[in-house]
Amino acid sequence: MNYYQETIETDKIIPARIYLGDSSSGNNHYPLHWHEHLEFDLVLSGRIRGYVNHKQIEIGADDFFFVNSEELHETKAEDSAPFRTVTILLSYQLLKEYCPEIDHYEFDFKGKNMAKQKIIELMKECARVYERKEEYYELELSILLRKIGYVLLTDCKRRKEVISTNRELKDMHQIKKILSYMEVNYENSFTLNTIAGEIGMSPTYFSRFFKKCTGESYYHYLNKIRLYHAQLELMNSDSNITVIAYSNGFSNVKSFIEVFKKVYHITPAKYRLSKKLDAMS
Repeated sequence: MNYYQETIETDKIIPARIYLGDSSSGNNHYPLHWHEHLEFDLVLSGRIRGYVNHKQIEIGADDFFFVNSEELHETKAEDSAPFRTVTILLSYQLLKEYCPEIDHYEFDFKGKNMAKQKIIELMKECARVYERKEEYYELELSILLRKIGYVLLTDCKRRKEVISTNRELKDMHQIKKILSYMEVNYENSFTLNTIAGEIGMSPTYFSRFFKKCTGESYYHYLNKIRLYHAQLELMNSDSNITVIAYSNGFSNVKSFIEVFKKVYHITPAKYRLSKKLDAMS
């Protein structure tokens, strides 16, 4: 999964992407990104936290993390604590078929406890159907997903809050442009001066702007992208640690190990071994 403007493909039968996650799967840190689809992250056990448009949210079992179309968001689960989740990325175009004016609306669950509970039960059923994959499961899933869409449109729809100024619109466009550049180029060596020049900002202004929009430094965020991809390669290949470090943009093995340990509290080599042992047990 690419964490800039993420492109999510759905097929003609199932109008969503569904992911069943747990703490054994490894990569539980998803850097800031956005996509057209609506995102639901239901916690079955444990806890996850995240940010939607800079607002921090933390949820536990039988609650979900919701993201409207095109909203900047980030999710994270604690590696030391077991958890299980269901993620549904529901097709925005599906809802647009039934509500052509949907671009003027967003969805909100504040004070909508009954609607929220309906969606939680529908998501749990989606997870059961998806996991079993019995005959005609695609048909059953498509029905359940449309029921989720029905709840959204009938109980949770509200007019979008209009961004008040051209400056806010420009800032949103600029930060998305920056995140896209960083995702496309994370494997390469580039400096703050390089990316600031690409965006058309001075390095000093770029640093302030990035911090204001994301709540963290450019360098810290870049390392999060690199670490995300490095962890995937660590879990899904036999490449040695040195190769993984350099192929994902780290300047040397030492810096990769230091960044990795700050997040996972263990070296990459020991982490890989522990996950292999978990899979065998």
